[in-house]
Amino acid sequence: MSAKHWKTARSHFQAMLLVALLALSGCALFEQDVEPPPRSNEPIEIPEGFSVVAADIEIALGQIRRSLEGELPTRLWSINRPDAQCVGPKQARIIGITLKSPTIRCDLTGQVTRGAIALRGRGDELIVTMPIHAEVTASNIAGIVKHETAKAQANVSARVRVSINPDWSAQGRVSIDYNWTQPPTIDLLGQKLTFANQADKRLKKLVRRLERTLEQEIARLDLRSQIEPVWERAFTVQSLNAKDPSVWLRLTPQALSYNGYSASQNSLLVKMRLDASTEVIVGEKPLAPEATVLPDQRLEAAPDTELSLTIPVIAQYSQLVPVIERALAKRAERVFVVPPMGDRMIEILSVNAYGTAGNRIAVGVDFEAWPPGERNDSARGIVWLTARPTNATNSRTVRFVDLEYQMETTRFTSNVLLEIAKMQDFSSAIEGALTQNFEDDYDGLLHKVDAEIAQRRLGDFIVTTQIDKVNTGVLMAYGEGLFLPVSANGATEIRYAPD
Repeated sequence: MSAKHWKTARSHFQAMLLVALLALSGCALFEQDVEPPPRSNEPIEIPEGFSVVAADIEIALGQIRRSLEGELPTRLWSINRPDAQCVGPKQARIIGITLKSPTIRCDLTGQVTRGAIALRGRGDELIVTMPIHAEVTASNIAGIVKHETAKAQANVSARVRVSINPDWSAQGRVSIDYNWTQPPTIDLLGQKLTFANQADKRLKKLVRRLERTLEQEIARLDLRSQIEPVWERAFTVQSLNAKDPSVWLRLTPQALSYNGYSASQNSLLVKMRLDASTEVIVGEKPLAPEATVLPDQRLEAAPDTELSLTIPVIAQYSQLVPVIERALAKRAERVFVVPPMGDRMIEILSVNAYGTAGNRIAVGVDFEAWPPGERNDSARGIVWLTARPTNATNSRTVRFVDLEYQMETTRFTSNVLLEIAKMQDFSSAIEGALTQNFEDDYDGLLHKVDAEIAQRRLGDFIVTTQIDKVNTGVLMAYGEGLFLPVSANGATEIRYAPD
């Protein structure tokens, strides 16, 4: 065989060997099959919060006032003493002679009545006032004076302090005093006749009766029956966000404590503190927790109310895909400088995103790349970027850390796709899109949450919530979406307000 024929045969052999090698390798130089990153099914875990809720019961004082009016008659007692000793005999010495004046007798009639009972609150006291009016007539005085009349005024004042027992029963500690603003006195034949001593004995009995009545009425308040509906209604589920996604707050009371009271003109406001766990649930509305029997009060009352819960800002991957597509398409309007391969233009064909193992996000970008003006010589493939999205506390700016790449290609020259995907502004475009998404979702959700829970009526109760402080936590990738925990702190008050 001539040298020329041998050279030709060797070339054919090398070509056949290359084809055989390519066949054996599955055309690895022209096509590379890569399994996409595994999908994560890990559910979002939202930490449970703990809150102290102000729960106040307003008790009208009208019933106590009516009971006092019914218990104490308007006519307290009557006076009817015929031929009474109105003025006793007195001795006097005149020019050395002892003279004794005779006893002055008269008929005494009259009555003692009370005015309207006033009940009001001031600070931590209930104050009861009752005016007393007395009118006494002395007639047939020593057969000389036809009659004389005396009028008298007294004020009875009671101060009541209320205490609440561990079983929610109430008791009152009563302090009563009275004073004569106009003592019952008659001027008879130049001598003053006073009935204060006799009236004081009767008034003391009246004061004791008033004291017992007040204590009984405080005990009849039956605070427990009024607190039980507050306790039961606190086992509730409230909407934090209606849709996209639906977010619910589930409140489960743990304990109730008494935190004092304040009295106003017409009511007694009993202040309580409700300790409750707060759960935030994403998705379908959960069942409300089953109410338990009202427990005895917890003796150590929490000093302040505090609403503490984690509000989830969740970006579902299906919502993130068009956001990422738009960001990459905008970046694709400018040329990519890819050393040492030169300039490349790209077109984004599709984007896929989901959660993968290790709280990472997988973003698959199917795109083409070509030298400017040479679209016919394009490379196409899918580049998978997996990374752990993160952010600084109290920041919604997203960063990718621990980036890893893998490529599914159909062209030998498609390694240029991997180089493009590894460029900083490629991943920055995705990060910027996620940052903008979370900023918008964060502002929108807080506005909706504030509107949803600001004030709502639950039967005879109005629940008012105010969020004072908000902090954002660290972003996490789950199977359901990207989760940005937002801790909200404020105060919640439950107030009894029947229609």
